[in-house]
Amino acid sequence: MNELSRARTLAAGVMAALLVGAPVGAQDATVDLTGIWWQGAPVPLLPGESEPPAMGMGGMGMGIMGSPPALNDHAQTLMANFDPADDPAVRCEQPGLVRQVLSPYPVEIEYRGDTVSIRYEEWEVERLVQLDTPPPDGHETSPMGHSMGELDQEKLLVRTTGFSPGLNMSQGFFWTGEGASLLETYSLTERGQLVMDMELTDPVMLSEPWRLQKIWNPFDQELLTFDCILRERL
Repeated sequence: MNELSRARTLAAGVMAALLVGAPVGAQDATVDLTGIWWQGAPVPLLPGESEPPAMGMGGMGMGIMGSPPALNDHAQTLMANFDPADDPAVRCEQPGLVRQVLSPYPVEIEYRGDTVSIRYEEWEVERLVQLDTPPPDGHETSPMGHSMGELDQEKLLVRTTGFSPGLNMSQGFFWTGEGASLLETYSLTERGQLVMDMELTDPVMLSEPWRLQKIWNPFDQELLTFDCILRERL
C-alpha cells in the first residue's frame, strides 16, 4: 500500500458545488484543456442551477464508467495465480501507463508549443505528448511509452505505443501485454468538465479492446508531492 503526503477523500459524498466556467482557449482554433483536474472536486454548475445533478460513480469507482476488461484465455490463466504482493506498486515502482492514466488523484495539463504536458500527482510522473509528430523509428519501450497527439477545436487525441507491460487494476488485476496500444480522446463538457474516452488494444491479453470513460472536474489547488513507503513483503 502507498501513503501520500496528504490524504485526499475519494468517497462519494455531498460536496459544495462551485461555479466554474470552461477554460478559455489558450490557442486559436484549439480546445484548451489546461488546468488541474480531479474527479473528487465539486461538479461545476450551469447557469441557473443551485446544485449539480446527481451523477453516478460509474462501474469502477468515482469518475470512471465502463465494463470490465475482456480477458482472453491466456490472460485468465496467467492472472488466476496472481499474488497481489507482486504488484510493482508494493515495491514503490510505478505500475505502468494504463493504471497511471486511470489514477484517482489529480492531473495537470499544460500546452507547450508543439507538446502537451500531462502531470500526474500519483508517482509524480510527467508525460509529454508530441503534437503532429510521428514516433521515432525503433524507439525503445518504457513504462509510459511514446505518445503522439492531434489537437483541434473540440478534442485532444493521444495515441500511445511502445509502453512496457504494466499491471492494471480495475475490478481485478491484469497485466498489459507486449505490443499493446492506447487511444485517449480528451474533450470538455458544457459544464467545463474534462472527459477522457479510452480504448486499450492488447492482442496478447484481451479478446477485444477495453473501452472506458473517465471524468474530472476543475480543481483549484496544486498537485501534491508523492511519497511511497516501501513495505517488506510478508
